[in-house]
Amino acid sequence: MKPIINAILFDVGGTLRFTEKVDGRETQILEEIREFLDYKGTVDSLKNKLSLGEKEYRKWAKKSLVELTEEELWVRFMFPDQSRLEFIRQNAIKLNQLWRNSKGKKKLLPNAVETIKELAERGYKLCIISNTTSSVEVPALLEENGITDLFSSVILSAVYGRRKPHPSLFLDATRALGVRPEECAYIGDRPSRDVVGAREAGFAKVVIIQAAGLKPEKKENVPMTPDHLIKRLPELLEIFPDHKTLPIVAVKSYQPEYLYDAALSTMWNVGQKMTFAETFAIGRQMGFARFELNHAISPDMLDEIDFNQYRAGNVHDPCPAFLTMNELKDKDWLISSQDEINRQKGVDVTLRTIDLAVKLGASSVIIHPGQVNGDRSMDKRLRIMYDQGLFGTPDYETLRKAMVADRKSKVGPYLESVIKSMHEIIEYAKSVKMSIGLENRYRYYDIPLIDEMGLLLDLCHEPWYGFQYDMGHAQTLSALGLEKHEEWLKRYGNRIVAIHLHDVKGITDHQSPGLGDIDFEMVAKYIPEYAWRTLEVGPQVSQQELVDGMELLVAKGIVKKL
Repeated sequence: MKPIINAILFDVGGTLRFTEKVDGRETQILEEIREFLDYKGTVDSLKNKLSLGEKEYRKWAKKSLVELTEEELWVRFMFPDQSRLEFIRQNAIKLNQLWRNSKGKKKLLPNAVETIKELAERGYKLCIISNTTSSVEVPALLEENGITDLFSSVILSAVYGRRKPHPSLFLDATRALGVRPEECAYIGDRPSRDVVGAREAGFAKVVIIQAAGLKPEKKENVPMTPDHLIKRLPELLEIFPDHKTLPIVAVKSYQPEYLYDAALSTMWNVGQKMTFAETFAIGRQMGFARFELNHAISPDMLDEIDFNQYRAGNVHDPCPAFLTMNELKDKDWLISSQDEINRQKGVDVTLRTIDLAVKLGASSVIIHPGQVNGDRSMDKRLRIMYDQGLFGTPDYETLRKAMVADRKSKVGPYLESVIKSMHEIIEYAKSVKMSIGLENRYRYYDIPLIDEMGLLLDLCHEPWYGFQYDMGHAQTLSALGLEKHEEWLKRYGNRIVAIHLHDVKGITDHQSPGLGDIDFEMVAKYIPEYAWRTLEVGPQVSQQELVDGMELLVAKGIVKKL
């Protein structure tokens, strides 16, 4: 039996409110801003400056899902005048409201007040969750219309510090209301924020309004669809009956009391007895907010996923795997290939993965940047010697040095091919607005090593392009005496866009955190707060070990609970 809706939560802009343009208002307010700032340029130049700052901020905030306070917004993006930072900071709320007011007068949609009052009268708990750069605008609008007391809680991104679709806003709102996510409905206007965020948080129902006269969201690939699509707010009264007449039922919990702000890689399913589709339901029950599609997913497996229920946060190239990773290597369809036709096939495989990520509304694509065709048997023999306890012996060191020299003598042309390929991939990713993470690798003959990563990262300095830090791979090469684990973090910690979380026993990776040798306290010092996290463990890890590993990462400050 489906749970009964006990709480209705609202977006504001485009859902309850619209902006009415007023002739002459923009110029008048911009002149007021110019005089207040003692800005020496023209009104038009000030408008261009503020518009550019706002555009850069929106791009950054959309990727990071972070919302700054008015103070930080204005000193970092809108008007970063180093000589007047304190003045800007002290007056940021006023400046921000003037700038927002210059775009038009904010008004509630027709019948908004009547609809909200009726829902409250019917017994629903009401709340607001809004992406906004203003901490004062929504409270003032509610007060002006006499409906402040009807909302039990108001969560504004500028105050909260996160933006939709991050599920934390939705989950904290349910806690403030004293209800479970399964008892909640969300009313919004943008599927990419409102459907995705509510679904990740486990809300029972999502309604999208497309009010007449308001500009709809630009076409975005969002596989999640709302339960209801409406044109006018009073239609909500047809969806949500009088709550006081509904039967009282016990709500069965479909998810844990909390979620980890992390994805579970579908690598965990490989070799499991459970079906592929079951991975997602079980992963959700264990507390994962989202999932990463690994590079072993066939097209048939992809068809099993309910993307209206479970979000793919990241996609690992190649996906879907029309050919396995080993088959691609055998065919030399790699972005490092010396054969131009094969190199282009490797690029095409990656572009297809990017297309899938865009279609699914994923946050980033993980790329393996090819390999060096050297004497890879030396890598295998070195690992056997390590497992035999021969690390550091003269024979081990002789083989290690020979392997290092062999790779060094051969890497040049392969790295050139990778650089050529990445230029093409970067341009494509830019055109479709998809983030890219270059992963450090498990095998020594794979690209990149530490110095090579620097060369590849220098190809693009946009915030959406960076380092996919795999802690297990870094730990393995460090254990073999080849590349120091911490050096990756010292040099490229500020370029991390996403992280693969797992542990390593000796040189065997994809263990649950806490079952191996990684120094997680060392790792925690370097990783950015808002990098995407994915637990990437093998199928041998039990559910209890998996949860224990996540709790360890929470205790070490590497993963947050929502």
